[in-house]
Amino acid sequence: MPLLAPADRRILRELLTRGGAAEIGEIRAATALDGEAVQTSLDTLHQSGIVTPTGSVPGLRGARWSLTQHGHEVGPSLIGSDLARQESDGAAAQVADPAEGWGFPWRPPKPEAPLYATGLSRRARRVADRAVLSMVGSRRQRRHGSRLLAVLLLVAATIGVGIVAFGALRVTEITVSGISDSAILRPDQVQETVLEFTVDGGDLASAQLLLDGLPVSGMQRYDNTIVWPVPGLTEGTHVVTLDVDRRFFGTAQAAVAFTVDGTPPEVELPRVFDPVELGEPVVLDGSVEPGVSLRIGGQQVDTSSGSFSLTLPSPPGGPVRVIAEDAAGNRTDFDVIVPIGYPHTTGVHVTAAAWDHDGLRESVVELIEQGRINTVQLDLKDEDGRIGHRTDVQLAQLAGASRELYDLREAIDELHGLGVRVIGRIVAFRDPTLSRYALDNGNHDWVLQTPDGRPLASYGGFTNFHHSMVRQYNLDIAAEAAEAGIDDILWDYMRRPEGDLSGIRIPGWDGGDPSQVIVEFLAEAGSMLREAQVFHGVSVFGIAADRGEWVAQDIGAMSPHVDYVAPMVYPSHWGRGEYGVVHPEAQPYDIISESLAKFQDVLAGTSTAVVPWLQDFSMRVNYGPDEVRAQIDAAADLGITNWLLWDPEVTYTNEGIPVSYR
Repeated sequence: MPLLAPADRRILRELLTRGGAAEIGEIRAATALDGEAVQTSLDTLHQSGIVTPTGSVPGLRGARWSLTQHGHEVGPSLIGSDLARQESDGAAAQVADPAEGWGFPWRPPKPEAPLYATGLSRRARRVADRAVLSMVGSRRQRRHGSRLLAVLLLVAATIGVGIVAFGALRVTEITVSGISDSAILRPDQVQETVLEFTVDGGDLASAQLLLDGLPVSGMQRYDNTIVWPVPGLTEGTHVVTLDVDRRFFGTAQAAVAFTVDGTPPEVELPRVFDPVELGEPVVLDGSVEPGVSLRIGGQQVDTSSGSFSLTLPSPPGGPVRVIAEDAAGNRTDFDVIVPIGYPHTTGVHVTAAAWDHDGLRESVVELIEQGRINTVQLDLKDEDGRIGHRTDVQLAQLAGASRELYDLREAIDELHGLGVRVIGRIVAFRDPTLSRYALDNGNHDWVLQTPDGRPLASYGGFTNFHHSMVRQYNLDIAAEAAEAGIDDILWDYMRRPEGDLSGIRIPGWDGGDPSQVIVEFLAEAGSMLREAQVFHGVSVFGIAADRGEWVAQDIGAMSPHVDYVAPMVYPSHWGRGEYGVVHPEAQPYDIISESLAKFQDVLAGTSTAVVPWLQDFSMRVNYGPDEVRAQIDAAADLGITNWLLWDPEVTYTNEGIPVSYR
């Protein structure tokens, strides 16, 4: 209302804010007006019947002022336009509106006299009324039409503005952040999330937050924002809803729906396949939830239908990694083993010198011709680090390792011509020849050492299986044999020296059980040899089934990377009482049966073949046909029909090897 000066409205607003009463000092401090201006405005408001003095202090003409009943009724309307202007200017954003809660629009309960007339005498009021009526009457005729049109336009404009303002006042916007609608989250992701509802235009005090239709606890209000730290929720779909009253009537609502999923995807695929043929394609068929991201051996697989199929051109050289991940990020990963159907193997160990010896070579050929063996294990690199055949491996030539006792390709062709397979044995890390070369040339880290840095004396020199040059040297010898047509590579001394690990220093290794390093080498070799379509196995200690950490031979970890394990279970090598056998060397059947059963337990479910080394030599007990046959029978009774016979002198007991095993 323009009849109230700005100072009057400020004082009226202050009285409304304070509940209707205040002292002059309080009013002056709150409005920043001087005492004279405050008193002048209070007098004006008093004359209009809006305020009245209540109590007096001498010299202050009434120190406390209160709103009258009339002031309580009309006060909010009188300061409303002033507040609106300030809010539009952004100057009163932090000032509470004292008219809030009074209702809108305000209408006086009964007709009131104009404010400017309140307080005039009756005579003065009649004079003023006659003057106004006279002026209006003289102009009524000529302005009647114009006034009617103006009134109609004013009414229409007022209604239009009211409709627009009313619609604008009803708009309430709620913005949700923290979780996207339709999101799929793991339980740990949900519990770390804070949901925020930013409300624009609503009554925040009325806000109600619901989880799946039920009120929640822990809701917090900050300015115009509702904040809710989401607690741990059960798996499934949840809906969080915020209801807020609009400023004048009606309710605004916002909701966010999301799914909590903490279950890793299930992949229907065998962990171990039935043995397949070397060089043949392999088909991996299975099923998974539609839409799950699936990688097999590094290849992305289509899962849109819920089933999948991947064809590998040949059997993999080791475990195939399968990784499945759903929309929530839950992950399932495992290895698939595709074993090779290792061929039936009955064979004998032959040194390079024996193959170069006419008589010994002929004795091996005789075993073949009699049908007692179908495989010959021929040494490629022996315990002294000597390579028995001519080799093009440069490091072998530099180290003086080649003895050139036979031509490898010619030996393989001759044995293939006799109808037998050829296993090339490589004594990997026991290598005195390479050790001497490394030390002579300053490559001390190529060999295992004592804690004080001296070369380890075990076996005349034990090379460092952690060093890349040592590893590559052995791989190069194997690759050369594969190119020459070898059927198998059998690794020997694929271990650390026995004894207390604290007395062994492995350059480059940070300490602890180095079994992992041995497994990594076998994995590398397996990939290379599988690509060349060559089988490969590993000779292990007889105790390695349950005490492999003594020599860094973890049978379970090795098995996925080799086609067969060849445990050296020679009866003469067991101490008395092992596995409950009183005298193992004199009880060959019993100790072979007990020890191989341990390997079967460790390898159960892997399809890794067991090809045991059996004893055909004498130590404390004389071994002949009966002792050899007892070992073969013990293995056969466990279902193991593969074996290799060891005699360092390559003089085998023909009568102990039944023809039927060919």
